[in-house]
Amino acid sequence: MRYIVYFIIPLSLVLLATPLIIHLARRYNCVDNPGKRRFHKLPTPRWGGLAFSIGVLPILLFLQIDRQLISYIIASLILIIIGGIDDWKPIGWKIKLLGIIMAITIIIFIGNIVIRHIGSYGSLGSAGPIGKIWLSNLSIPFTYLSIIGVTNAINLIDGLNGLSGGVSLIAFLFIGVAAYFSGNYPLAIIAIAFAGALLGFLRYNYPNAKIFMGDSGSLFLGFSLAIFSIMLTQDESSHIEAMFPVMVLLIPIFDTLRVMLLRALRVKNPFKADKIHLHHLFVRRGFPPTKTVLLFWSLTIVFGLIATMMINNTFIPYIIVALSICAFLSLLAESMGRSRRYKKSKALGAGSYWELKVRRAPLALRNRGKDGKNNG
Repeated sequence: MRYIVYFIIPLSLVLLATPLIIHLARRYNCVDNPGKRRFHKLPTPRWGGLAFSIGVLPILLFLQIDRQLISYIIASLILIIIGGIDDWKPIGWKIKLLGIIMAITIIIFIGNIVIRHIGSYGSLGSAGPIGKIWLSNLSIPFTYLSIIGVTNAINLIDGLNGLSGGVSLIAFLFIGVAAYFSGNYPLAIIAIAFAGALLGFLRYNYPNAKIFMGDSGSLFLGFSLAIFSIMLTQDESSHIEAMFPVMVLLIPIFDTLRVMLLRALRVKNPFKADKIHLHHLFVRRGFPPTKTVLLFWSLTIVFGLIATMMINNTFIPYIIVALSICAFLSLLAESMGRSRRYKKSKALGAGSYWELKVRRAPLALRNRGKDGKNNG
């Protein structure tokens, strides 16, 4: 019964606070204007992250205050403030990255929240021993890298109404359920509170957005999901594998790794925005944004259910399933991207995709003769 209360209170607070946040965002011109990378047609207020943080943070006061909780609150406030400022007046990715690093430092050295192992091997039953895959001296660097990665992943998929918020809501629900059955009741309460707050936010964000979560929301959500995943899997009494939250968050994690790899191969700034994300590919292929979001929500639920059904397995089965799904998603993304490039080449009158590549080549290369010399 009390879990329902911890769900309803944040939901109610966000429903009440969001109209006020919308008013303040418009008054101070904190709006997202339409552009070539945008799917919305009207200026839309940001600061949605402030709205659902108002719903979540008061719930933390009902929990037992310890070093972990204090460090999380301080670190979260830093990210909410930095994200809120960036929503209003862009401050650049370097300052935001510095803020994330500062927040992680607080979490590690004050809260002692660290990834010490990445899972177990052997048998969980009576047939054989079980051991942990310890990171040892790599624990702290790996913790920094993982939290930055998940935080950035949630930020990067925040490209369609309801996409980041809905995926995060589903992830919090699965983390909350896993925390409850592993006996980590405080974490279960926090996760359920986040789910309630996000449901209230989605009332104003999907399908027609009256407000965007902005960086104040995406940084807060991504950071919180990363921290709760560590708390869920690294507790000594927990039997939840480290791959459990990875499976639940497989869509944003895969999309981020894929985009970063493509940017690296193309020698581009890894933090510069572009249109090669999975949700961009679906929309450009002709899928309506609302149906694309519903598809990604559904996939997150499916992956969460798979992770739950595998909850008594060790690291190896998880990684095999995760890599298999990633391989399928990679083929899907490549197929959709190739189809898009081919259609564009036909629209331009090119005989083939390779003729389009030639058209886009530098003039000096196009003028090369068969002997390989520049004839231009």
